[in-house]
Amino acid sequence: MNYFVHHWGYPEIAVLAVLVIGVHERGLRALNARSTLAHARTRRRRMWLAYAGITVVTLSVVSPLQYWSMEYFWVHMIQHVTVMLAAPALYVAGAPAIPLTFALPVATRRRLLRWVFLRPGRPLLRRIGAVVFSPLFAIVFFNAVMVVWMIPRVFNPAMGNPNLHVGLMLTSFFVSGLLFWMQFIPSRPWRPTLSPFARVGALLVTNVVMTVIAMALSFLASGPFYDIGNSMLHMANMASMTPTTLNPFADQQIGAAILWVCGDFWCYPALVMALRLATKNDANSSAMDQVLRGRRSMTVEEFRGLAHDETVT
Repeated sequence: MNYFVHHWGYPEIAVLAVLVIGVHERGLRALNARSTLAHARTRRRRMWLAYAGITVVTLSVVSPLQYWSMEYFWVHMIQHVTVMLAAPALYVAGAPAIPLTFALPVATRRRLLRWVFLRPGRPLLRRIGAVVFSPLFAIVFFNAVMVVWMIPRVFNPAMGNPNLHVGLMLTSFFVSGLLFWMQFIPSRPWRPTLSPFARVGALLVTNVVMTVIAMALSFLASGPFYDIGNSMLHMANMASMTPTTLNPFADQQIGAAILWVCGDFWCYPALVMALRLATKNDANSSAMDQVLRGRRSMTVEEFRGLAHDETVT
């Protein structure tokens, strides 16, 4: 029980999360005040997903999960998956952008939107925004963040400094996760622009990257790569106690297994959704049939003609 009771921290992040939820709630109420009851209920249900995302990422930092992630690699991988995959997906699914905009006073909101989207002389700002929110940047950035933070020379300094771990590593996880999931989950006013087949390809590539990282950390490795848990080991030695830490290599292998399993866990449902979109209309269904069967599917007109020929015969 002590594992869950002690080592809570970062109260300022908890306060910030409450304030962020309050801003969302203010905008949601202003938006629902001018909407029908059915639309208001739909928005409210969606916003619970966004609030769940904020809660998950907050608990990942303020709860003992953050403390133990600095001591055990496998706990860090749970935090990694939670902050990079689960929390951003929930937040994006909640479609929080419009309620956030309506949290501002009307005059401020209109002035801000004109300044960003309509004011002449802002082409550079709009071009940067277009690049940052583009599918290519989001997918490459997501995978790059995943790979770079697994490099020991980058990982070890961050894990030796809790503030650097939270402020840089976990923040980059969450931001890259938001950009990534916006390419797959509709989040008004944005809709994914990737074609269904491109979504399938992006998901498969990302899953392969996760699998390769997990393989490199587990049975392709001959020893531990990371200096993690050294503080607990040092404290145990100073107190003449038997250290309770895992063998570093076993710790690394457990973390690799978590990444491997969780990578498949999130990828397969997203792939199923992308494949369903790919077969939603006739053109995509025909293309999918050619890929899976190696031949062109029969159209309705061809089927009727074949049936007519058989009847005449």
